[in-house]
Amino acid sequence: MKAGKSMRELSESDDLRTFFDRRLIKALSHPVREHILAVLNERVASGREIGEEIGADVSSFYHHIEQLEKLGCIERVRSERRRGAVEHFFRARQTVFFDDEQWRQVPPSLRADIAGSFMQLLIDDAASALKHGTLGENADEHVTWLPARVDRQSWEEVVCLMNQTLECLTAIQEKSAQRLAGDDAAPMTITVGILAFETPSEASPKPRAKAREPE
Repeated sequence: MKAGKSMRELSESDDLRTFFDRRLIKALSHPVREHILAVLNERVASGREIGEEIGADVSSFYHHIEQLEKLGCIERVRSERRRGAVEHFFRARQTVFFDDEQWRQVPPSLRADIAGSFMQLLIDDAASALKHGTLGENADEHVTWLPARVDRQSWEEVVCLMNQTLECLTAIQEKSAQRLAGDDAAPMTITVGILAFETPSEASPKPRAKAREPE
């Protein structure tokens, strides 16, 4: 009788079905790596800068940065000599998100959890912006709430528009990261939320509430 595979052998084999890039699973399997990857998806930063944000000495978690670099999730963009030591600056190699095919493969219950998590992050950022007075400070900010009743074709057009918007935002972010890598100017920290989802049919549409249009 042939002995069954160990859990390690099974996890390293190609026999298991998956809907995530395994490098991403590895990267996100530790909360510190998850935080580092989240920061570097927003901007170029060094380990020292990340350490100052979380109140930890960079030497205590730098191995996580090295692992993310080894996995190909982040890349080094420049190095600077400070106080006799070399400080390395990194950025994410690509923004972490699901494409349409990956998203379809995720079980519905897990999709709801992931979507709920993203919404909570958006709510947290909005609450922080309200608390610190940055929401409403810029005349060119954009906040829109738009409930609507559409047919199936229009819904598909909305989803297509959301995907195109995400692609454009990703391209803008990548160009910005390249400019910031060689610029001493302080970057702006922003949040952009893209939401389009079906609401219960018994919820009656309400008037559109719209804030300032971008210039």
